[in-house]
Amino acid sequence: MTSPYLPMLLTLTTSVPHTTNWLYEVKYDGYRAILNWNGHQIILTSRNGYSFDQKFQLLSCSLTKLFQEASIPTCILDGEICVIENMYLANFQALHTGEKKDLSFMAFDLLELKQEVFLTTPLQERKTHLKQVIDKLPSSKSVYYVKSYSEADPLWESITANNGEGMICKKTNSTYTPAKRSKQWLKLKNWKIAYVFLHAFDQSNGYFHVAVNRSGEIYQVGTFSHGLHSEERSVLIEVVKRNQVLEKSGVTYVNPGIVLALKYMDLYKEKLRQPRFGQFCFEKSWEDCTWINIQSQWAK
Repeated sequence: MTSPYLPMLLTLTTSVPHTTNWLYEVKYDGYRAILNWNGHQIILTSRNGYSFDQKFQLLSCSLTKLFQEASIPTCILDGEICVIENMYLANFQALHTGEKKDLSFMAFDLLELKQEVFLTTPLQERKTHLKQVIDKLPSSKSVYYVKSYSEADPLWESITANNGEGMICKKTNSTYTPAKRSKQWLKLKNWKIAYVFLHAFDQSNGYFHVAVNRSGEIYQVGTFSHGLHSEERSVLIEVVKRNQVLEKSGVTYVNPGIVLALKYMDLYKEKLRQPRFGQFCFEKSWEDCTWINIQSQWAK
C-alpha cells in the first residue's frame, strides 16, 4: 500500500434524504483515488491502496507541477480521477481509450493538511479547508473542487439532464472513516432503463445473457445476475430450460420471447454497463427491443 488511507465507502440508496443536515454532490464516473502531496511529488493511489502513478503518470506530473507552483503545504485529499465532459458528467469510456491528457482529479474531501489529521473534523469544515487549498492552485483542467449543495432537487435535475452517473448525499457533520462503509455517506445512481430480451443462460457463473434487435440481427448487449429475487431467478432458469434451442460450452440459448427491463449506468464498448434486473415486461414484444431505442437515451 502506498497511501496511509483507504477511501471511506458509500452506501447505495434509492431515495434522497431531505433534512437540513445533509449536503449533496455530483457523483463522477471514474476511478476513486487518494492524492498524497508530500511537498515534492503527488502520489495517487487506488481505492485498494495500489499505486496509480504509472497508469496516470501524466496527471500525477501535471498535479505535481501545480502544487509546486502554488507552494501548497503537504496534504492528503480524496477524489475521483475522471475525464470531465461538464460539471455533471464524466466520460468513463474515455478513461480506457487513451485520452490520458484530458484527465482531471475531482477533489471532494481533505484528510490531512500540514500533517494535521482531519478525520474527526466535521465534513463542512473539511470542505472549507479543501476549497482553500484548491483555490490557491493555478486554474487548470487537471484539478477541480467538488462543490456541495444544500438542496438536492435542483442538483438532481441537472445531473439527470446531463446523463450524469448520480448524486452523493453526505451528513454535514460526518467524520471520515477510512475503508469503512457508512450510512453517513449515501450514493444515488441515475439508472437508465433498457428493454431487452432473454438470450441465454450461463450455467457456470449464473449470469443471464440479454440481447436486442440491431439491424435485423440479434445483438448481445450484456449479461446480468444482480437485482433478481430468488423466485424471479427460478422463473428465468425454468424459462430457459423449457425453451432452449442450443447448448454450447455450458451456455444454454433460447429464441427471443421474454422481454425484461434492465437498469444500467451507461454504455461501454456498445454494451450495457452495470446492468441489473428491473422487471419482467410481458406486455412488450421482443421485436420492440432495439439498439436504436437504447442509443436514443444518449442523444444530445
